[in-house]
Amino acid sequence: MEKLLLQIQKNCVSGIILLLPLVVFFMILEKVWGFFQKYGDKFSQFLRLDKVLGPIASDVMGGVFLLVLIYFSGYLMQFSFLKRFTEWVDNKLMVFLPGYEKNKKLAEEKLAKEMGKPITDLPILLKAGEYWQPAHLIEENAAGNAVVFVPVAPSKDQGQIYIVSASDIKRLPDTTLGSLNESIKSMGKGILDFK
Repeated sequence: MEKLLLQIQKNCVSGIILLLPLVVFFMILEKVWGFFQKYGDKFSQFLRLDKVLGPIASDVMGGVFLLVLIYFSGYLMQFSFLKRFTEWVDNKLMVFLPGYEKNKKLAEEKLAKEMGKPITDLPILLKAGEYWQPAHLIEENAAGNAVVFVPVAPSKDQGQIYIVSASDIKRLPDTTLGSLNESIKSMGKGILDFK
């Protein structure tokens, strides 16, 4: 009986860990879509599209506004000030939204696959002699070489860049960059649990 209760407790905790990021993501998505739908509704009434398309006119115009905003945001990312600001916001979201970094990583990987780009800046372990060192995989080529960045603890932004054989790296697909960086900041605490 005690074993059954422990299993039920474990499943409930696992379920909460799985559902919490999804619930937060869909709540944010609902708020964002509601914002664009509200202005899409006003614009569709202004252009009299609501008479032609009916109630979906607000969705259509909201989608158009969202696509235009995404396009211009991508254009503005060419400016370094906005890129630094976006990275700052991204770091804050990773702190305050559980599961944000993992969902972002999955989205980036999916987008990279669809666009045919190699996935970069991944957490890895680099074989250095008899030991493994935490590092970031920056890029790889078809010749079997890889560029890696090895941070110097406790700073995640300072370190060395090496060109190594791809056979000397061990990928950590279940580990996020944030987890790796936190571990480096805390002098390696938690690295043994990385997979």
